[in-house]
Amino acid sequence: MRYYIHVSNHGFEPNQVLGVWEIGDTMAKRIDVTDSDHNRFPAMLGRTALETLRFSNPGTTFDELELEPGEYYPGMARPILGESQGRNRDHSVEALGHRASASGQLHALIQQLEQICRVVHPRGETNFKAYGHEIRNVLILACTELESQWKAILGAHNARADNTTHYVKLCAAMKLTEYAVEFPYYPWMPERRPFAGWQHGTKDLPWYGAYNDVKHNRDSNFPQASLDNAFEALTAFFIMLCAQYGWDFALTGDAAARAFFRLKASPQWSPSEYYVPAYGGMLRERIYSFPP
Repeated sequence: MRYYIHVSNHGFEPNQVLGVWEIGDTMAKRIDVTDSDHNRFPAMLGRTALETLRFSNPGTTFDELELEPGEYYPGMARPILGESQGRNRDHSVEALGHRASASGQLHALIQQLEQICRVVHPRGETNFKAYGHEIRNVLILACTELESQWKAILGAHNARADNTTHYVKLCAAMKLTEYAVEFPYYPWMPERRPFAGWQHGTKDLPWYGAYNDVKHNRDSNFPQASLDNAFEALTAFFIMLCAQYGWDFALTGDAAARAFFRLKASPQWSPSEYYVPAYGGMLRERIYSFPP
C-alpha cells in the first residue's frame, strides 16, 4: 500500500488538503475519515485505483506522501496535517528534557548579548565590528550549542557528525536557508539569515569560521570575535531550535513582538512533506536518508 494526500490546485485555496488516501492497485480508501463504503473506490476497468481517483477528481492532485501516517523524523519539526504549522512529534520525557536544557542555554546567552548591547549599541558598521572577551564568549558558546544540536540530530538518524561537511546535510533536510529572523528590541536591524548559502561546510558560514579561528588562536584572530558574528551565531542557534521544535517553540503574535528574536520567514513545506496523524495507529520514527 502507498499513501497519498489529495490537494486542490485551483480556486480560492490552492494547496487545500482534501483528504488522505491509502491506495493499492485495485482499491483506494480514504483514511482520514470514518471508514465506510462511501470512502472506498475500486479501480475502473483498465485503470489502476490511483488513475481512477485522478480521472474522477479533475482540478486536484494526488501526491504520494514522503512519510506514512504516524511516521516522523526525530529532531525535525514539520507541519502536522490539521494541527500545526510545524511541530516536533516526539513528546517523550527525554525529548522534552533536551528542549528545556537547550532553551535555558539560549535564554542565558540572550541575556549576555543584551548586556553587551547596553555597552556597544548594535547599530552601524563600526559598532558591529567591536570585539572583546564577553562577545567572544557568546560566539563560542552559541556555536558550541549549535554543534551539540547538529550532532544530536544526525546521531538520531545514524549519520556521521564529525564536522561541517556532515553538519551541512541538515541544511536541505530542515530547510535552514529559508529561515529569517528579525529583532523587535532593535527594529533598525535588518533581518538575519545565518544559514543563507550553506552548501559546502565551514567556508559558507563566515561566523562559524570566525568561531573556529577565535577558539583555536585568540591572540591572532581576536577581532573575529565581533558583535556581528555573535549575533549571527546566536540567531543560528535560535533557528536550529525552531527547526527542531517548530511553532511550539517560536513565539507568535504579541508574544513574538516582545521577544529578542522573532521569526520573519520559515520554510514552506509541500503537503506531501507533512507529518500525517497515525489515524488510530502508533507514532513511529523514520530515519532520514541523507545524501552520501
